[in-house]
Amino acid sequence: MKSILLTTTALVAFAGAAAADGHTSVTFSGSAGVALIDDNGASDATRTDMFFESYYDLDIKASAEADNGVSVSVGFDMGSGNKIDYNDDDELEEQGRSIGDADVTISYNGWSLAVDQAGIDNLFDDDDGAQDVMLSGAIGDITVAFTTDLEGSTSSYEVGGTMAGVSLTLTGTDNDDAGGDAFGIAGSYAMGDLTVKAAMSDESDDGEDDTSVGFSYTMDSLTVGYTSIKPGKDGSFGDEWDASVKYTAGALVASFAIDETDATTLIADFDLGGGASAFAAMHDKAGDANDLTAVGVNFKF
Repeated sequence: MKSILLTTTALVAFAGAAAADGHTSVTFSGSAGVALIDDNGASDATRTDMFFESYYDLDIKASAEADNGVSVSVGFDMGSGNKIDYNDDDELEEQGRSIGDADVTISYNGWSLAVDQAGIDNLFDDDDGAQDVMLSGAIGDITVAFTTDLEGSTSSYEVGGTMAGVSLTLTGTDNDDAGGDAFGIAGSYAMGDLTVKAAMSDESDDGEDDTSVGFSYTMDSLTVGYTSIKPGKDGSFGDEWDASVKYTAGALVASFAIDETDATTLIADFDLGGGASAFAAMHDKAGDANDLTAVGVNFKF
């Protein structure tokens, strides 16, 4: 990240009199990349063979902090093109938002109030509708966050902490996939190289009430993981499952994953240094329509 420090008078319109005796700054960061992709027409029915995509994403953040500890920041996001999300949902993600979309955050004493119209994720599930405001902070060792969309009369929350070595996270919303109330709890416990985890959710659609238990174990450069899933209210453990192996050696990180449908994922990332990295990904999923092959280079600055 490159940072440009400005005098307090340079951002007086942004910072206001309260920050006149403090300091202000502007930072620029972002990423760019190019990829050769075959997604079997998932992004465009006319593109059933290999095609190129490129993108850039530029983030600009200006901040001001007063002597009394109150800080204000505003962020702008500009970009173009499409980035392949090869290690998550395998979809092309359009980059950049209108320069008029601004993320403003006011912080004091460990608490932050962020305002970003339709730009904040629902804390229970980021597919369950965008939120406009988020209040977050900590009460002792417990972290809390709350979001709301006043126009849509929806909200979500997240509470996290550690008790007796067990990391716990509780999330909830009044706007799940079915438009109703939902909550979930997830926990993990690390014992040296072994980490065990469990999670459950209670949603307004009983078919979405997943429960899971799993583990990950690290052996030098290898990490193996397995999760058994009980899908829905009437499912059984093992009806769905995920297994994975990850190998790390210097600049190379390679992983293989498989699930109950025999869908397989093979990903390799190589750090080229200087903010650049190369990747290759192959996803062979249930049915040909979801298969993905992608190779490319990304650069962060």
